[in-house]
Amino acid sequence: MTNIPMTDRIKHLVNELDEAVKTMRQEPEDGRTWSWEDEHVAGLNLADAAEALILALPAAIWPPSWFKEEPEQARALTPYEKQLVDELLEQLGS
Repeated sequence: MTNIPMTDRIKHLVNELDEAVKTMRQEPEDGRTWSWEDEHVAGLNLADAAEALILALPAAIWPPSWFKEEPEQARALTPYEKQLVDELLEQLGS
């Protein structure tokens, strides 16, 4: 594993991520529930904190295999998809 220098920036971002995780796991007060908006905001904060940390870490720690593009396998069209394509081609031809 690569040694990651724990710069002040990375330490700060780790703390932000930790706080975001704690917020996501926090239970509401007895008899109450979190609103959808509260949960949504907490999720966005968690995603933002994780993204900031990922972007701040040195690129050398990410395995190169994560960035190899896998060729997409062509798949056969379903009969419905084929019908849609045929109808589209017919419309374009007229």
